[in-house]
Amino acid sequence: MRAVKQSRAPRLLCVYQHAPTPGAPGIYRHRLLFAELVRRGWQVDLVSTPLNYMTGTVPPRYARRLYTRESLDGIVHHWVWASRSIHASKLRRALNYVTFAFSSSLRAVTLRRPDVVLVSSPPLTVGALGPVLATRFRRPWVFEVRDAWPESAVSVGWLSEQSLLYRVLERIAHRLASRAQAVIVPTPGLIEIVRRHGAKKIDVISGAVIDAPPNPKVRRDARARLGVADDECLFLYLGALGAANGVDTLLDAVQVLSADTPARFLLVGDGSARVALEERVREQGIEAVSIVPAVPKDEVKDFLAASDVCLHLLRADPVFSSALPTKVLEYCGAHRPFITTVVGLPEQLALEAGGGFAPSADELTDELERWIAMPAAERRARGEQSFEVGSRRFGLEATVSALEAVLRSVSK
Repeated sequence: MRAVKQSRAPRLLCVYQHAPTPGAPGIYRHRLLFAELVRRGWQVDLVSTPLNYMTGTVPPRYARRLYTRESLDGIVHHWVWASRSIHASKLRRALNYVTFAFSSSLRAVTLRRPDVVLVSSPPLTVGALGPVLATRFRRPWVFEVRDAWPESAVSVGWLSEQSLLYRVLERIAHRLASRAQAVIVPTPGLIEIVRRHGAKKIDVISGAVIDAPPNPKVRRDARARLGVADDECLFLYLGALGAANGVDTLLDAVQVLSADTPARFLLVGDGSARVALEERVREQGIEAVSIVPAVPKDEVKDFLAASDVCLHLLRADPVFSSALPTKVLEYCGAHRPFITTVVGLPEQLALEAGGGFAPSADELTDELERWIAMPAAERRARGEQSFEVGSRRFGLEATVSALEAVLRSVSK
């Protein structure tokens, strides 16, 4: 592998399937980190699909196009085609993974030669492009593992550990982790799992907390639009509504609350379970709960401003005990305390940040009642604590410096 020439800007090529298009709902972690790399002098090519993972739709600007190129925050985005209807069935989702791997590889191999290649998994089909692109460009590659596959597929009921497909995916995960020049993970809890996959060099590159305190006027206007009274405590869940998210636990907890409890619950997101959740709310008359489809990123701040307490929900599974979802960092940046249902790292962070922990529906009911009864001033103070802890542990400068160190170390 050739060393990076210091006389020119270093170049990064990243393949990450789920980067959101401008303003679309989704996780902006990569764009945030890469934009800072660009400010530090890097050139970045990012290959993704415009198909939104949460909604399963493609914005009109990108529809009926096999390829679109645009520059966002200095990052050159290469949007390539992938099959749709990802929430229709497991087969359609698998087809989406395969078609993106094919189309992204066709585009990536034609780009300018990078100094280092970064591929982000899941899905593992993207991870498989790492050695392909490294061989094509004769450059080192870094493997990002955002979630433990195939272990997570078992936790949500998509796969059985005894199945042939599980064994095949496990072999692929081991091959990729053991052959990459470096492996990065977004949370410390994934280190041991990735080490079992054969990784030798592992670094933690989390998301970043960005200071976004709510504007009082935005808060008043948003609560008025939502019909939330001043004396009501608004709980907000922001993110995917899928099989892994355990939103039914929240509905179970809310159903136990008294009908005159001064609280509202707002779920903002999309996913494979949204329709079923909407049907349950309607059929069982859970009037305190409202579900809003995923909204553009610019509108998320209105919901955060309107909220008093945020929610981090996942199914009970050991795999999730190591997870640090980006939504938690967004809650911290918005100066909001949050309650988690997940034991382990999320529990530790929530409690350190002044929030709460409730792993079961009964415990969640008690925790909700505690926050509802809490004086508004104390909830606000805990929101400031959430921001202080989040910004101290997950600041942008330190996070990007850690990423840059990994990229430079493998390209020497």
